[in-house]
Amino acid sequence: MAEIKQATRTMGTTLTKTKSGQETEDLKIANLTSIGEIGVESEEIDATDLDSPNNYKEFIAGSKDAGEVSIAGNIKDESNVEKMLALAESQSIEEFTVTYPSGAKWVFSAFVKSFKDGEKTTDGLATFTATLRISGKPVYTKSAN
Repeated sequence: MAEIKQATRTMGTTLTKTKSGQETEDLKIANLTSIGEIGVESEEIDATDLDSPNNYKEFIAGSKDAGEVSIAGNIKDESNVEKMLALAESQSIEEFTVTYPSGAKWVFSAFVKSFKDGEKTTDGLATFTATLRISGKPVYTKSAN
């Protein structure tokens, strides 16, 4: 009988920045409510010429771009705001890891392209958003399961 695979929940997924410089430990980006898409997209190069068959455009793949990862979270500890703001100010490329509860991981280099303190409303929470701009190739490692 075939094994039935179940969908994987994402509750418990983490985002961590690997220590660098004077830091003594990795920085876990805490209290996240979402981590955006991670993947690869190829640019397209138009290779259409006057001899292209059937009056259709032709394309070839160009450079690959890993894009951006949007994150959002709740502010429960204001030191996280200071740390994220410092990363945005530094503009340094750092190593980040997204780890799923299964143990699967994405590891990529990125800089904090934007960091914003969230909107304030009468019944809202203190929140933040940020965008990580990936530089180079992200690496996916499946879980050992």
